[in-house]
Amino acid sequence: MRTRSLPSLLLIFALLFAAIGPALTVHAQEGTPMPEAEAEPGGPQTHVVQEGENLTIIADRYGVSVFDLMLVNGLDEDDVIQPGQELLIPGAEGVAVPTTYQVEVGDTLPTIAARFATTPAAVAGANRLVSADSLYAGQTLAVISNTGTPEPRMITGTLHVVRPGDTLLTVAARYGLSPAEIAAENELLPPVHLYTGMRLRIPLTETANFAFLPGAWRTILGGPLPLLQGRTVGIYVENDRPGTPEGLFAGQPLHFAPHEGGFVALVGLDAFSEPGRYPLVLRGAGEEAWWPFEQEVEVLAAGYPTQTINVSAELAPLLAPEVRAEEDAFLSTIYGQFTPEPYWEGLFQAPVTNTIVTAGYGGARSYNGGPFEIFHTGVDYAGTVGTPIVAPAAGTIVFSDTLELRGGTVIVDHGLGVMSGYYHLSEILVKVGEQVEAGQIIARGGNTGLSTGPHLHWELRIMDVPVDGRQWTQTRFPPAPEPQP
Repeated sequence: MRTRSLPSLLLIFALLFAAIGPALTVHAQEGTPMPEAEAEPGGPQTHVVQEGENLTIIADRYGVSVFDLMLVNGLDEDDVIQPGQELLIPGAEGVAVPTTYQVEVGDTLPTIAARFATTPAAVAGANRLVSADSLYAGQTLAVISNTGTPEPRMITGTLHVVRPGDTLLTVAARYGLSPAEIAAENELLPPVHLYTGMRLRIPLTETANFAFLPGAWRTILGGPLPLLQGRTVGIYVENDRPGTPEGLFAGQPLHFAPHEGGFVALVGLDAFSEPGRYPLVLRGAGEEAWWPFEQEVEVLAAGYPTQTINVSAELAPLLAPEVRAEEDAFLSTIYGQFTPEPYWEGLFQAPVTNTIVTAGYGGARSYNGGPFEIFHTGVDYAGTVGTPIVAPAAGTIVFSDTLELRGGTVIVDHGLGVMSGYYHLSEILVKVGEQVEAGQIIARGGNTGLSTGPHLHWELRIMDVPVDGRQWTQTRFPPAPEPQP
């Protein structure tokens, strides 16, 4: 009689429980306490629900989150647990470990399955994924890890895309391996037939983290996740084909530039971007045919507040829609320029030493009781007339003049479509074309333009899309693959 392995039985139990939910219960006899379930050696840790317990109590006991506890057990918010019900405990180390995993940009079902030594069908079944297209970046999955830990493992190897004339013998000879080694790594059964465009994982030492991607894509990275309204996301790619990639995210074209052996693009989502899933589409440019890659990325609400601003009768004429429209159109010709190399390195610094924020980024604004039709495109820092304003990172001055709404204005091009703006200045200390370094004084704060008091309005734009610049003081851009051990 053929018997199933323990991991197989655990996976079947997890899938059944995810499909049926808390209706699978074992009721204890009244007055008889139910002991904790003792897993077989190497099995996952489980807990038998006791009288008076709820998910919060159980989660606190094992040091896990209620969300993860619900996810690995297939529970919904409205489900009620019963005494005697057996729950899987996520994250406890063993041969089979119930855990959770947040899908990253560039992940595929085969990639996730390989990192946890399971199968794409098992991951799809446990999460009720109808197809591979149901996977999106930012999604949290329940996974039964068969690696002995709840953490994903690194799958190393180098990518070989089969070309016309390739055979298993010629590919093996190219990398100094035996045909049997390559066949075993790629689970190829004899007789082995290669076809043009087929992906092979070559098991070499000192190689990058291998991803099970379509076509000749070697690496696709993006982040940081979770992605919120008003934030920047970086996309880093490598492909075995010659040429430069192109693509779209959330309807915006991606401007790729060479970076760290691959290509990088930055894209911003403004504060009025609707929460939801946005398509990321990558492909090759020009005549070279690249296999396209598509994935949805989830964008979450940031919870920006509303801001009501009252201005004096003297400044009220500046509220006319045509004044803002004309000035915005002019600035778009500057902020929409693309320089294909970054001038900065590392984190940005705040543009002032006094970092008291009087108005944050993203708040929907009403002026003098009008409608909330615009949002605050930057961060307002408290200050006085004459407060030193510094460049947060290296760049080139592309504008230094006075505007009707923004008053005294300086704009710095940091490269890769990233520009920072400084408004309401009383004095400008730099000229167009001048190179500036991080920390260099470029202007002095003021109260010019549409301003109700001395302060600095600082904003950051990615290809003319205003984003929260404070993210850049905490997160390094652009993204690149981490060095492998």
